Amino acid sequence: MRPTRRGVATLAVVGLAVTMAWLSGPRSLNAVAAPLSIALAVGALQVKRAGAPTVERSQPRRGFPGESRTVSLTVEGRGVATISEELADGLSAAAEFERTLPATVSYALAYDARGVYELTRTTVAVRDVLGLVEQRHEVTERTEVVVYPPVYSLGGATFERTLGLDSGQRSEFDRLREYVPGDSLRDVHWKSSAKHDDLLVTEFSDPVGDEGLSIAAQSTEGHADEMAAGAATVLVGALRAGLTTAMTVPAGSIEAGHGQRHRQRALELLARTSSGDVDETAWNRADVRIRADATGVSVSLGDAVHELAELTTTRDNPLVAEGVS
Repeated sequence: MRPTRRGVATLAVVGLAVTMAWLSGPRSLNAVAAPLSIALAVGALQVKRAGAPTVERSQPRRGFPGESRTVSLTVEGRGVATISEELADGLSAAAEFERTLPATVSYALAYDARGVYELTRTTVAVRDVLGLVEQRHEVTERTEVVVYPPVYSLGGATFERTLGLDSGQRSEFDRLREYVPGDSLRDVHWKSSAKHDDLLVTEFSDPVGDEGLSIAAQSTEGHADEMAAGAATVLVGALRAGLTTAMTVPAGSIEAGHGQRHRQRALELLARTSSGDVDETAWNRADVRIRADATGVSVSLGDAVHELAELTTTRDNPLVAEGVS
């Protein structure tokens, strides 16, 4: 427990009043120092009786760099408080509030970079009603935040021609779901989207055929983000084209599959991976091999090696996330 700035100023006035009383008599002490001293004592008692607050934090949805998610904090306790969150690098927000407890506050958590983060600590500084005395409480509440790598828009015809796909075939309609970066705008269900705040896209139930695509990705130290972005771009493009996909990265592997859940699992693996090499056998057997280093991101399909820029829609600035930029 400690005095606030206002409390320090009050203590200074009390000290001045005591000095004046010593020089000119007790009336100054009675008229000024005594009420202020009582106010400080009452404030300290209020803060002590308020006790330690509790904090409950909502779980933010997963997303991509450039997006934001709403986080809610429910703080139970008493008194007037300043509520603030401690954020890791890669996340940002204006997360400081003045409230009378109990209170619920919300803020927009911006996803700045790929990765898996933890929101761990909320500071609740409780003050008395006059703002003279303050007690800071560090409340630990662990919440995981998953930020997928960016998914860039591939040049559909070039990519599908390279893989030998027939882009004209489509599978049967399954459901509508929320748009995520990497989805083709041709799949947006505009009529349904007009009735909602978010874009909705058509989800198809089965892949186009029995074709499968295995992806392996690795990188030198310091280039994990580029590797993850390249792997995510190829994987989402292949799924959109109707292929089942399997993937191996330094953090692990995911078996062949398709559909929204498979995509989410693969993107989460890419959010968690670090730089490094993959098993040599998996690397040699992969249909698509992605490597990121200081020279850029290369994509090997069979004997052909492409720069990632060659497979994207925009040549001048290829790494532009569809739906995010």
